[in-house]
Amino acid sequence: MVKTEGEYWLIYKHSRNPKRCMMGVKFPSIESRYYITLGGKRASELYKHILLTLDINRIEYSLEKENGRSLVKVPWSAGLALTVFLLAVYAKQKPLTHAQVLDKMLHGGMPLMRYLTSMVELALDLTEQLGDRQEKRLVSHNSAKAVSKAIGEIIAAIKT
Repeated sequence: MVKTEGEYWLIYKHSRNPKRCMMGVKFPSIESRYYITLGGKRASELYKHILLTLDINRIEYSLEKENGRSLVKVPWSAGLALTVFLLAVYAKQKPLTHAQVLDKMLHGGMPLMRYLTSMVELALDLTEQLGDRQEKRLVSHNSAKAVSKAIGEIIAAIKT
């Protein structure tokens, strides 16, 4: 069961070298470990898209800058949607091809969303099952990649 208390934090670290940019989600507090992280040019593109989408949808968030990082605190429901979205695009080379999915998730217009949110827990359990726990992230690369592909197949099936 997905927790309903706490805060979601989207954290973005910019770099002049696009390959060194990093973005991740933390829950239930800023002190928590990252749930998932993405790096490189994809992180930069996704961060800009996420902020734009939050603004367009008039979802309130707070943005703080600290030590070269942008800390974005989002409401619980938006944070859960962001986590599912980042998990969905984790294995994609061009994640913005699924950009419209985030908008649907935030609006509540994404079919089967309650099942997609269950994938967040699946990724955690898969990491534990594989014995692939990591110090900085809750979800391992292998687990995130596998669950991302599954979510991608579900989203593709819904679109057709």
